[in-house]
Formats: sequence, C-alpha cells, structure tokens
Amino acid sequence: KATFTYYGSGDYGGSPNCNTSRNACARPPDGRYTAAVSEALFGAAPGEGAGMACGTCWRLDTADCSGLGLKSITVVVNNLCPAAGNPLCGQRDLKHTNQYGAEVNFNLCIDSGAASALFAKSGLGLTTGTATSVDCDSDAAYPECPSLPSH
Repeated sequence: KATFTYYGSGDYGGSPNCNTSRNACARPPDGRYTAAVSEALFGAAPGEGAGMACGTCWRLDTADCSGLGLKSITVVVNNLCPAAGNPLCGQRDLKHTNQYGAEVNFNLCIDSGAASALFAKSGLGLTTGTATSVDCDSDAAYPECPSLPSH
C-alpha cells in the first residue's frame, strides 16, 4: 500500500520548483512525471546523495472509490521525501507503515505534471493506492487506454 501526496511550486509549504536537476538524484528533467519517495524506499538519508531508488519507475494506481476521477500514472523517482519531520514519509523501513497504513509515500512533483495527472480535478491532496515497480522502457510503464469492444 502507498500514499500519494504532492509538492512543488505553489504548494502549501512554499516549495520551490521540483522539476529541476536540483534534487536528491541530481537528475535533470526528461519530460516524464517525477516524484520524491519515502526515505526507506529512496535508500539514502538527506545529504547522502542519490539513493538506490533514483531513476526507478513506478506505476501508481489509486484506490479511488470517490468517483472524483483520480487517475493511474507512472513516475520516475528523482527526489527524497525525508523521514524527519514528515510522518507520511517517516517509515523506519519498508515493513513499517505511516498513519494511513502505507509502507511508502510518493510525493508527486507539481511542476512535472504528475500531481495534476493523478489527482485530476478531484480537489484532493492525499490518497492511497498501490505502487508497482516497472521497467522505465517498457510499454507497461505507460499503458494505452484499453480498447472498447467492437459491436
């Protein structure tokens, strides 16, 4: 289980643009949706450089029963959501959970378009779902909409 939140230009915390190469992975933007992940998944603490999760891709599927139109998207990890001072990202390891029962939080970058792609026009800023590691170059990372049956 995972939680999904967002950060970047214009968020409640006054964060700077998150779609730059000034991130924990030091990866320049490449046009894909990006996200910061919980420290336990990221694999490094603040100031320790790029963690093992840098550059990995994840398919995020929401557990949306609201009818608000939340979407599923694929993101590439480019940043760290530090454990200290952030209960959503404060899991000690991937066996522990945050207050929503999730082992990991994906903090979606507003500036890469990830936040608006997943949350759509729902008005939400936090939801739950699942995160599945996918090959960044695979068609499964960016699936087409299913075809409608022909009549």
